Amino acid sequence: MAGLISKGIWVQSRLEEIACYVSAMAVATMMSITALEVLTRSLFKISVPGSYEYVSLLFVYLIYLGLGFSQRRDAHITVGILYDAMPRRAQKTVQAIYLLIAFLFFAALSWTSAVSAWSAYAMGDTVLGIIEVKTWWARAGIPVGLALFSLRFLIQLVQLIAQDVLLEDAAKAEAGPDDAAEAEPVQ
Repeated sequence: MAGLISKGIWVQSRLEEIACYVSAMAVATMMSITALEVLTRSLFKISVPGSYEYVSLLFVYLIYLGLGFSQRRDAHITVGILYDAMPRRAQKTVQAIYLLIAFLFFAALSWTSAVSAWSAYAMGDTVLGIIEVKTWWARAGIPVGLALFSLRFLIQLVQLIAQDVLLEDAAKAEAGPDDAAEAEPVQ
């Protein structure tokens, strides 16, 4: 069982890293399109057809594909005034409830967004603009990112139950020496 859990964690981590690379490529593409748009407007007084539409749709990859990676690193904004004061057993209970609810919520959201992306594909949904831009490829990024996010919650719940690993402990173990140095407050 432990071997299966560790293999699942490894696969999930690799998928999250690939998603981050895709997100980074989306950012680079957005920057290139925007730079080209600025250049053509300033030099030739014309606009690149579809530039606004493509940049807008690429934001989906920027936003959703990094969610699982951020959850793995415990990088989302949290307020821990009460939580930090709790004993470890209470923290474990709170985290288990949180992880279960988050997994169920984002799994359901993954499913509904996948259905929506499929409907957009089946209907041939487009963005109205100078050129016809299909939306299904951007909508497909939402369920992928949310599925990785919800699976990360499930893995963290299994780690919490089976290995007694809190989120903050797992994030510290995940962080390398460079990350740990950045996280330490300057004295």
